[in-house]
Amino acid sequence: MFGKKFNLDLEALISQVVNGHGYLHYGYWESGHQGEFTLARVGLAQQHYFDKMVSVFPPGVQSILDVGSGTGSNALALVNRGYQVDCVCPSSHLNQIARAKLPPACQIHETRFEDYRESARYDLLLFSESFHYLDTRAALKQIDQIAKKGVVIFDYFIREGSSERKFIRHQAFKDAIAQELGDRFVISEDLDLTDKISPTFEALDQIKNRFLKPFVAQSLEDLRREHRLTNLLVRLLFKKPLQKLFRKSDRYTSFVQNYEYRLIRLDRVAGAPA
Repeated sequence: MFGKKFNLDLEALISQVVNGHGYLHYGYWESGHQGEFTLARVGLAQQHYFDKMVSVFPPGVQSILDVGSGTGSNALALVNRGYQVDCVCPSSHLNQIARAKLPPACQIHETRFEDYRESARYDLLLFSESFHYLDTRAALKQIDQIAKKGVVIFDYFIREGSSERKFIRHQAFKDAIAQELGDRFVISEDLDLTDKISPTFEALDQIKNRFLKPFVAQSLEDLRREHRLTNLLVRLLFKKPLQKLFRKSDRYTSFVQNYEYRLIRLDRVAGAPA
């Protein structure tokens, strides 16, 4: 009953209510875990994530292509900082949300990045938690055609030694850069920030296990005592979501064991054709 579309809408709504931005990305926790987590702290960490990402932009950037732009929240924040921003996203649903908040000058291309064929080039290509969805080599070929100055990737990679297979490992990513981009791009930043990102999962685990689960459990118990028919209907209609909710969440441990979160910047080498 609760699919990916609903989850994205809910996450964007919570972020919009908490901090007014509607961010879908994780949070950046400069000081790691300190004290009890709240949604307000998650919202602040999401803003810190955005600020950290922008801090590594190369000098002289004016135009940006936001790849995997989602609900358009990063793009809007960039526009508000004076950048000229266009977007690429294959989801018509997310693009509808983005168009409602972005100015008309911000073009949204509804296509996969691998299939993007517009002639425009941009100073910077931005991938905020979107690169891991792409075919790596096809994406790097597109980068070579479109990026005039560089690329910023803020995303996670499979940790060496993990049994995960779905996404790419960091070393395999660097090997692909060398093979596809040759001497035309150089890696100028490659920061392992897993310890700054992973508290997001600890926060979400804590909010779910310590607050949401007990609240729902007590509400269901009240329904059972006072409104038995309604309780039965709720349990039947929401059986799978409730089962998922009442399983103890430990996304923090799973993430740290299987992934590393990195902030990477690629710069086009001076004199290399763009």
